[in-house]
Amino acid sequence: MISIINLSKNYGSKVLFENISLNINQGEKIGLIGPNGTGKSTLFSLILGESEPSGGEVRVNKGVYIGYLPQESSFKSDYTVLAELTEGDERIMRFKTEKEKIEAENKADCARYGEVLHELEVLGFFELEHKAKKILSGLGFKGKDFDRPISQMSGGWQMRALLGKLLTYHYDLLLLDEPTNYLDLNAALWLKDYLAAFQGTFIMISHDKAFLTDVTNYTFILENGSISKVQGNYEHYEQIKEEKRTHLLKQFKEQEKKIKQLDHFVARFHAQPNKAASVRAKRRVLEKMEENKIILPPDPRESIGNFSFPQTRKSGHRVISLEEVFKSYGDIQVYNGLDFEIAQGEKAVLAGENGAGKSTLLKMLAGIVNIDKGNRVVGYNVDIGYFSQTRTDVLNVENTVLQEAYSAAPGYMAEESIRTILGAFLFGGDDAEKKVKVLSGGEKSRLILAKLLIDPPNFLLLDEPTTHLDVDAVDALVKALKEYEGTIVFISHDIYFVRSVANSVFEVKSGRVRKFPGSFDYYLEKRDSFSDEDRVAERKMRPAAKKPQEINREKAKEEERRRREEERKRKSHNASIRDKINRLLKKKENLELETYAKARALSNPHFYRDEDTAKEYGRRMKEIEKLVREIEEEIKALESQII
Repeated sequence: MISIINLSKNYGSKVLFENISLNINQGEKIGLIGPNGTGKSTLFSLILGESEPSGGEVRVNKGVYIGYLPQESSFKSDYTVLAELTEGDERIMRFKTEKEKIEAENKADCARYGEVLHELEVLGFFELEHKAKKILSGLGFKGKDFDRPISQMSGGWQMRALLGKLLTYHYDLLLLDEPTNYLDLNAALWLKDYLAAFQGTFIMISHDKAFLTDVTNYTFILENGSISKVQGNYEHYEQIKEEKRTHLLKQFKEQEKKIKQLDHFVARFHAQPNKAASVRAKRRVLEKMEENKIILPPDPRESIGNFSFPQTRKSGHRVISLEEVFKSYGDIQVYNGLDFEIAQGEKAVLAGENGAGKSTLLKMLAGIVNIDKGNRVVGYNVDIGYFSQTRTDVLNVENTVLQEAYSAAPGYMAEESIRTILGAFLFGGDDAEKKVKVLSGGEKSRLILAKLLIDPPNFLLLDEPTTHLDVDAVDALVKALKEYEGTIVFISHDIYFVRSVANSVFEVKSGRVRKFPGSFDYYLEKRDSFSDEDRVAERKMRPAAKKPQEINREKAKEEERRRREEERKRKSHNASIRDKINRLLKKKENLELETYAKARALSNPHFYRDEDTAKEYGRRMKEIEKLVREIEEEIKALESQII
């Protein structure tokens, strides 16, 4: 589909990447990862032909149709939401117009009419509206939104509409730059399942490791000016990376030991004439080893930062509660008599659709949105810290990043520790000396997060804290919040982050808040079932005689429950198969590493002095080739079982 040949891109003296080459093939679902600023979005721009390379080229096969979701933009359209997804594709409208013209001329028996129908069928025209409505519902649009003009929607909902369009129409390749950025957690979960079953080709930039693991089958790693392609999802890539690092560390230690032995020999015998030849030989070996010295890449676990957080003062058991709270915006009632309580040590995620009231609840807890009626009771010794991407008034724009961080630090904290925390949030080196007023919106968000964690209060309220963070920075935040001894309530669409941090889930739905006291996976398993309290309440509210409409609703609920159970079983089945595939891919990778090592040995002419060993190596390589073919066949067979 696409060939990238010796591609280079630089901006002045800053080189993003140099002489990178790889192919993108049909059916590949690729996760593109790398630290912020390495050129991931720029690579998309080069594939689209929107930027000129500094060297090399991108070859796109003729007829390849590319759909693109940018990370930050808005979607301009004169259509309503549904019309954009049924009439907004030029190819479909061209063939549709031609079809209608042929029909108007009563020439439906001509050969061209059959060709036009075939093209429309390939493009999915005949099921377009049904598919569009299904996708829009999955992305969180309500039926009443389908006929809303896109131009009258917020930027976030405009981007959802664009994502819906990309998923509805037939594209040969999708380029998705942080596709979950504008989604709530429910929509992100839906998109994850949709892309896991997607039969097309895409390249996706994402900081959500769980999302990448579940939907991709290849990984591009862009770092240090080069790119590498790994077969397998993100989890498989991390396994390979860890295995290679372990192997490299072993080689590094062996080399260091050998260098130390040689240095000791030279230092001991350099003045003895009878050892002069041996000393010269050892020095030559040392020189060669220094030329080919193994350099260990930084350990990502260490790059997160080995800092410790100041201990927060301990709050009372009840951190905060809302009692009989009412909240409305105009005629829209969000909460009617809400009771809500958070206990010390809870790390709770608010789950639910956009518009359900999650942000309103978080702001009421923070005290920055007034309640209409009811009580907000803050517990004993509770200090509240609130993070929102839109709340940047807590920064002094005349400070440098480092000065602003110092303003939040307790007096005993060393500059090294502060810089380590700033580095974890991508303010390393000279970036720490930037003025706050020149920072982008994303950089300001990261600085507010860093300040919160430099001297954290004992109750954190976080609204989408992972937006604008790369994979390593998300890991830094996860590590920090796992060690944090206080209480957290947060909203996030990042599945990996939620799964890593949350120890309880509050589902916000239809003005009610239901607690699931367990992990996020426990919530996913139990969210569709009624609790005992729900059943009792339902029985109390149910009249003795059921009306036909109620019977029909109950039947519909039962059918929906069965459908969800079948869907759960399907997902479990697919997850089991993908786990087997990942294990096979790991086995294949190990075999290929063994082949590589043996091939290197066989390329050395001196190796053939031991004929038996050379024959054994050759036999083993043939055996490995056969095993690899068998593994590939087994993987294909397993992939065909995914439903």
